[in-house]
Amino acid sequence: MRIEKDNIVIRSATVDDAIHLNKWWNDGKVMEHAGFPNGLGESLEDTIENIKSRNDELRQLCIIEIDGKAVGELSYRIKGDTAYPGWKICDFNYQNKGYGPKIIMMLFEFLFTDETINSKCPIERIAWDTMLENKRAQYVYENRIGARRVGIRKDCWKDQTGKLRTAVDYEINKEDFFSARK
Repeated sequence: MRIEKDNIVIRSATVDDAIHLNKWWNDGKVMEHAGFPNGLGESLEDTIENIKSRNDELRQLCIIEIDGKAVGELSYRIKGDTAYPGWKICDFNYQNKGYGPKIIMMLFEFLFTDETINSKCPIERIAWDTMLENKRAQYVYENRIGARRVGIRKDCWKDQTGKLRTAVDYEINKEDFFSARK
């Protein structure tokens, strides 16, 4: 998979990306927002296997590039008529610069319109979550993307420090996505 718009590229991860991904996934500062303040502790070999196992039309692990530099990662899986994505800009120099909403919109348009994906599983809805503490993301999802907050799952999992975490669930359907873009 490859999506390009202006200076942003979202492309399927390759084994050559394992070093970047492994560094990011093992960095507690990068992973804290996802509930892993100590990082994942994953070996490079495990990261390589992770890349190899997650790249077909219905399940992707991707690299986000800005101006030709790898700055983050994105993934999705598709089940039924719903896509379940996740994303993060891992290079702190590229956070809070307005790239997040652009990346999300590129991904959502791709998921709703890609012929290969939609010939196998027509995507009608995209669903994802964020941590309750991530107010900045919630603002973006509700005010920039046009997503609907569909629920809060209180204390739904324990992070690696044993702290109970609460998730906020979001979704957007195909019709609402394209209506909001007009």
